[in-house]
Amino acid sequence: MLAGVVLSIPFVFGGPTPFGNLTAGEVTAAAFAGLLLGWLLLDRMAARRVPTPAMAVVVAAVTALLGLGALLALRDPGVGRDAAPFVLLGLVVGGLVRGAADRRRAMGSLVALATLASWIAYDAAMLPYRPLRDIHLYLGAGRTILSGASPYLDAKMTPVTSSDQLPFVYPPLTAPLFAALAALPRPLADALWVGGSVAAVVAAFWLLGVRGRWLLLLMAWPAPAVGIVVGNVASFAFLLYALGYRFGPAIVLSGVFKIQSAIPALWLVRERRWRSIVVGVAAVAALTVVALPFMGPHAWVDWVRGLRYFQQSFARFPGIQGDSLTRWYGPVVAAVASVIAIGYALLRGGRNGLARLGLASVVASPTLYFHGLSVLLAGSLALGPELLWFVLGLGPWSHVTIWLTVALVALALLRSGRELELPGDLSPARAFIHPAARSGQVWPVEP
Repeated sequence: MLAGVVLSIPFVFGGPTPFGNLTAGEVTAAAFAGLLLGWLLLDRMAARRVPTPAMAVVVAAVTALLGLGALLALRDPGVGRDAAPFVLLGLVVGGLVRGAADRRRAMGSLVALATLASWIAYDAAMLPYRPLRDIHLYLGAGRTILSGASPYLDAKMTPVTSSDQLPFVYPPLTAPLFAALAALPRPLADALWVGGSVAAVVAAFWLLGVRGRWLLLLMAWPAPAVGIVVGNVASFAFLLYALGYRFGPAIVLSGVFKIQSAIPALWLVRERRWRSIVVGVAAVAALTVVALPFMGPHAWVDWVRGLRYFQQSFARFPGIQGDSLTRWYGPVVAAVASVIAIGYALLRGGRNGLARLGLASVVASPTLYFHGLSVLLAGSLALGPELLWFVLGLGPWSHVTIWLTVALVALALLRSGRELELPGDLSPARAFIHPAARSGQVWPVEP
């Protein structure tokens, strides 16, 4: 049933895609067919104890043969030719989901396959749309800074024709970073930023307890995938949040780019980690001092004024608020929900409290895009594999599914223990499809 719900969402909320006449639902169906085929192929080989290298060769050969057959048989435009790449991609991904272990099958695999199919449909449709637009906005601000001008708004926004024209809203202490990147050739700056983003997300997964093939498969989750492809700072904020359990000052630093990312720093107060707070605040102060000669004290005035103009533009351009509560339900509801979410988070300490404050940072976001939901992974990993994949599979198709995801993670954290141990009833088969089963808990102490 959970798999059926996940598969139905792209049909309900999705629309046309860039792939011929295929809708998002049809892309999902094609990918799911390939995922099932790949899973079954690996399952049969695993049951016969075929060595892992031989499995990889067989999957590659089958994919190549089917791809060649599709090219020969589907030379004319049509649904078949449009769907073939997603079937082939699904075949490979389905093999990764199944893995090489023998005799380990769980019905929860169907939910994982359905979720991957939904991810493939969303990623394929949305990721090619103006990639790197956010980092190019940052680089544009960096060039403005190098020219001696202010990168911040000095009046209310005029009609926006593309998100490339959205304003730069990060504080002046980030200016040296973007100015330094802007001084590089753009291809090099892009490569450094994207490479750093990928490394940051993988490291964040690892710190949260994800291991093995799931480090690769979770990169398809639209939350981190969108952040990487558009070049948003969310990838680095996610790493700092995930690092915060082991190195508390990182949580303070995560608020450098987005103020809502500093909400998890309340966990340091809750846990009485005073040294971490002092070190984190000192690091922010040091960055401010470094940036001060570069930007001048007037930059902080410009920044605050620019934020005010940006906020005043919300009424005219509600779309720039993304899927935030402020956009859909108004500032009063958003403020009340934020206070409740923070209060709910502070009721529990330990790993659970840090995961709850990550969720509170999502609730309090004045502008919320799906790449801001990566922090919800911490709470999601405490679930059993079936519910975990269901929650992650609800996806970014609508603000309804986004806020349903937030609500389900909040409920999961309400039921979870203080230290976010994984469910104790995981059989070997169910553990095999849980991304953090090897670690045994979220934020494992051991590497």
